[in-house]
Amino acid sequence: MRRAWLVLPLLLALPACASGPFARPSAMMLAKADRLAEQGNYEAAVAAYDKFLAAHAGDSAAGRARMSRETAAAVVSTRAEIARLRQELARVREDLERLKEIDLRLEKRNTK
Repeated sequence: MRRAWLVLPLLLALPACASGPFARPSAMMLAKADRLAEQGNYEAAVAAYDKFLAAHAGDSAAGRARMSRETAAAVVSTRAEIARLRQELARVREDLERLKEIDLRLEKRNTK
């Protein structure tokens, strides 16, 4: 019974070790990648997930890391596509304005 009282504090302290200063390096790397993603720094998060997966491909958290990496990469590519579409939309709007001006000029010529 006395040993149980000695072991109990150790068992209670174990979860704190998983995220504290004694955490496994792989857990710390994955936590960094997750933190970057939570902060919205998806490009850096993708790089951090890649680094984790390169170093710890067999880790039990590798599957989740791959899914998180793919999600962050999808956000990066979607943002790039949105930026490209905004530029294209601006160009199309400029073209439309030029066509409207040409149309107005042609109408003025035909009414004279």
